[in-house]
Amino acid sequence: MSNKIRFLSVRLCILFYVFNPISIGFPSEPIHTISSNIDELTTIVNHSFIIPKPLSIKPIDGALAVASITRIHIWDNADKLQSIANELAQTFFVHTGRALPVKIASPHENPMNSLLLSLSGSQESLGEEGYELLIRPHGIEFRAQKPAGIFYAMQTFRQLLQTENQESDRADRTIPCLEITDKPQFSWRGLLLDCARHFMTTEFIKRTIDQMAYHKLNVLHLHLTDDQGWRIEIKRCPELTEIGAWRGEGDERYGGFYTQDELKEIIAYAAGRFIQIIPEIEMPGHASAAIASYPQLSCSGTPIPVQTQWGIFDDVLCPGKESTFQFLEEVLEEVIAVFPSPFLHIGGDEAPRAHWQQCPHCQQRIREEHLENEHQLQSYLIRRIEKFLTSYNRRLIGWDEILEGGGLPAAAVVQSWRGMEGAVEASQMGHDVISSPCQFVYFDYPQTEEQAKSKPDWMMVTTLQKVYDFHPVPEGLTPAQAKHILGAECAIWSEHAPQAEVDRQLFPRLCAFCETVWSPADSRNWEDFSNRMRVHQIRLKNMNVDSY
Repeated sequence: MSNKIRFLSVRLCILFYVFNPISIGFPSEPIHTISSNIDELTTIVNHSFIIPKPLSIKPIDGALAVASITRIHIWDNADKLQSIANELAQTFFVHTGRALPVKIASPHENPMNSLLLSLSGSQESLGEEGYELLIRPHGIEFRAQKPAGIFYAMQTFRQLLQTENQESDRADRTIPCLEITDKPQFSWRGLLLDCARHFMTTEFIKRTIDQMAYHKLNVLHLHLTDDQGWRIEIKRCPELTEIGAWRGEGDERYGGFYTQDELKEIIAYAAGRFIQIIPEIEMPGHASAAIASYPQLSCSGTPIPVQTQWGIFDDVLCPGKESTFQFLEEVLEEVIAVFPSPFLHIGGDEAPRAHWQQCPHCQQRIREEHLENEHQLQSYLIRRIEKFLTSYNRRLIGWDEILEGGGLPAAAVVQSWRGMEGAVEASQMGHDVISSPCQFVYFDYPQTEEQAKSKPDWMMVTTLQKVYDFHPVPEGLTPAQAKHILGAECAIWSEHAPQAEVDRQLFPRLCAFCETVWSPADSRNWEDFSNRMRVHQIRLKNMNVDSY
């Protein structure tokens, strides 16, 4: 091709861009011509190796030379996109070694050879978190309805930048031209991190948040209190961290806690990655650390230690004493002041009621409130706490035991962990549900029969394929009932998985889980996922993730 023809071709492209009223970015002809070579298209799509799998990937002719990108353009809504653009620049530098300037584009500026960010021109059906990623030979458009969508488009772009060998041919790297349209299937895509049984550092939590964001998860559930430790500073109740945050004695003393300022820092860090943090304050069971700090919270008032063993303990909070509710409200007021999330988890699981049967305070409460038994006494506690949380515009979440005893307030959210029966019952009653069946998504469970040899006998083997086969919506629900399934949440309980072992317990199963909550169920295929994981494992290694 002569220089004159090249010059005319470039001018025609620019003219098309300026006078095309539909395009907000790059010219779309002849680039949108789909290749007729089906084998070639299949190869391009498969070699994208994106996890979780996008809703739609349409290959188009051509490839983008990464070296041709010269800047990042914020096309509109600069106040909402500036921080994402800055992170995109950092991402580009990490993977290419080149620093790109971030510019706010003027209406008549040519966006060629740029990464263009825009909250205009995308499909309204993409919702809060969907996006379009349009890769052309002379630039890439990131389009969405909301900033979260642009952020998730950036995560997909990160994976496209990450080749099997991170250091090879960085200057000559190319990305196939694609049109990616994507959005999540569920609004709740969560991970529970148990910081109570084993304390986890703020740096580690931030690192976990980064890994979650990379896999398009959006809820971090922090399990902050349990029998073996109380991990959140409560200024009106200082003994909770002076006593309750520590177990053992002398050289065997173990523990730690987060100040409210540290938690606010973590919350802000997560918010910048479109992840909300849900605090869990266990009640009435799993409360030994609280009772060790304030013995009067139990039925007997007898001092007990913070537990050094795992299990379920008979000492639980006493709902017969009004002082117990005064304590809980003081604690929750401070928790609410720290955590802006509209949800607050109160546990509600594995609460023995033997002491309540012998407690004069509890029996008096049962008589005064016209309750039939101790099951209903726990429901009374749940209802009182739910009413208190509602007054602060918070929604209560509890494990599926909160269904027992009846009378659960309509706004309460049920997290089903003992299988999917709780999810079915709650959704049929009209409650919103988070699916977390232990046999599919508890990642402290062993991944192989070999790993199971070093785990307790009651832990079921939960393979990568078993996680991938999980469906958050149980069978047999009507369409109206299925709408109550907010999504799903995997969990890493730390009795047998302290911080140093979390990576190898989470990965690669977190990769399978993220696809179960993001990608359409009818698009999922185990063989296809396994093929994409071959490259994704290399990405994890390059990010210093100790995947199993």
